[in-house]
Parts: sequence; structure tokens; C-alpha cells
Amino acid sequence: MLNIWRLQLLVQFEVLGTMQQVADVMHVSKSTVSQQLNLLEQETGVTLFERIGRQVRLTVAGRELCRKVRPVLGQLELIGNSLGESDDKVIGTVHVASFSSAMSSFVLPALQKLSGKYPQLESKVSELEPNLSLPLLDSRQIDIAIVAYLGRGGNLQRFERAVTPIGSDRMQILVSRDNPLARHESVSIEDLADSVWAMEQADAYLPSYMTSLCKAAGFMPKTGGVFTSYSAMKKAVKLNMMICALPTLAIAADVDDSIITLPLVPGHTRRIFMVTRNSQKNMHTIDVVGKAIQAEARRKLGPEVIE
Repeated sequence: MLNIWRLQLLVQFEVLGTMQQVADVMHVSKSTVSQQLNLLEQETGVTLFERIGRQVRLTVAGRELCRKVRPVLGQLELIGNSLGESDDKVIGTVHVASFSSAMSSFVLPALQKLSGKYPQLESKVSELEPNLSLPLLDSRQIDIAIVAYLGRGGNLQRFERAVTPIGSDRMQILVSRDNPLARHESVSIEDLADSVWAMEQADAYLPSYMTSLCKAAGFMPKTGGVFTSYSAMKKAVKLNMMICALPTLAIAADVDDSIITLPLVPGHTRRIFMVTRNSQKNMHTIDVVGKAIQAEARRKLGPEVIE
């Protein structure tokens, strides 16, 4: 019989990609992970890993074993979770990760309302981009991930995930009232060829998306600054040093009449999703938190909620 813990390590490796990251998540040493996965290869009699240069990756057989094992581990998680569940009580801790604008707009307000209604519910939050929150979800370090994508977006239908669309918003261009573009009712990407941009850091999804739009229009955006916060980007716009592109949800109340918000045409929609694991779908506590977040998102996004 195959060792369940070793199978868990294998699945964690598929998600996280390195022995060290698996060790960190599972709170063991890297050598322990390596030793246990070597034993798993002996148990299965199949080569599960291959070395490419200094990197170790799964073989085709290793990926196939993960595909078969993941639903089984999910069922075990579901059984374990159900043992402590109660039909009429909301008890326990739920860890939610979300991108910045959703966190402030509807995740935190939803959790605050729940805290008054369910005193035995504890919530934890992490502000993370989708490329960081989804691996944490898949490796069972968080319970709910709120993610967003522009255009085609990411590959959400994998790793036994349950994906729920909860809303959408559109890209807007922010310019100073003193900028000549402020006289426009809307702008196209071609109108922005000579502008200087305020951009998020490169590991966020928005800069790469906007850069791809500019390249498709025949130019590279002139980056005047790289920022970690929307408030700093808006300040650069307010001072007429730069322009920036933000989704509607990220344009908060701190934008005053010194900043003009222009629709980008043709429209570019950002789709927002709530992602959990299939093995959690019948958990009462997760369901209560998820529905509260969805309801708050609908209140915030209004008619732009997607089907």
C-alpha cells in the first residue's frame, strides 16, 4: 500500500516546484522530503523525477500519479473536515487571500460583518497576487483565494479547484486634470503612445497586460515610475507626472477632482473569481464565508457582476 504522507509530498512538489518549498510548507527538512520521495519511487517501482541541469522535475509518470492521487487526497481532506463540522454552527478559522483592491473593497467588509454574526469564526487574510495565492490554495495553506484576470486570464480549472465567478470591472485610464488627454471622453491605447506611465511592479499581472496592449498598438510604454501601491501611482498622476491604468475597483475614494478617469476603448474587462478546493465544497464554514464575500462583491460591483 502506498504511503499517504509520501503521496502528499509528491502532490505538494507538483504545486510548489522545489523540494525546499515543500519542506517549508510541510515543516520538515529538505533532506527528509528528498528521502521520502525516493522511498515513494521504490514503492511504486516507477521513475517519478528527472534532473534537468540543477533542477528536479516530475516525469510524465510522476504527473500522472499526481493526477490520480489528488482526488483521493481531496476525499481524505473532506472526510477529515466533516468530522468537526456542525450543521448549525460556524466554528473555526478560514484563511482568505485576495488581490489588493478586492481585499479593501469587499473581502474585509464581508469578514467584518461575519465576525459580529459568528463570534466563533476566526478569519485570517493575506494580500496576494493570483500567482502567489493559488499555489498556497493548492498546497492547503489557505482556504479561499480571490483572484482576477484580464483577457483570457489564467488556467483556473486544474488541481481539483472549485471556481466561482463573482464579478467583473473594466480598465480605466487616470490622467491629471492638467493633462491634454483630460479633454477626451474616452481614450484608445493608441492615444497613449507619447504618455509616461506609472506602473506596478513587474510581477503583478496588470503591467504585463498593459505592455502587451501597447506593443500590439506598435509602441512600448514609457515607464516613469514603478510602484508597490495604488496610492503612490495616483499621486504621480495627480501631480501630472504620469498616467496610469487601473481597474474600476482599484479607483477608490482618494481620487478627487484633480484626477480624470477615462474609459479605455475598446473595453477591457477584468474578471474576478473565488477559488476553493473541491474537497471543501461541503464545508459549512467555508460556504458561509464564501457566500458572504460573493454578496459583498455584488453590492460593490453592482450590474457588472458576470454570469
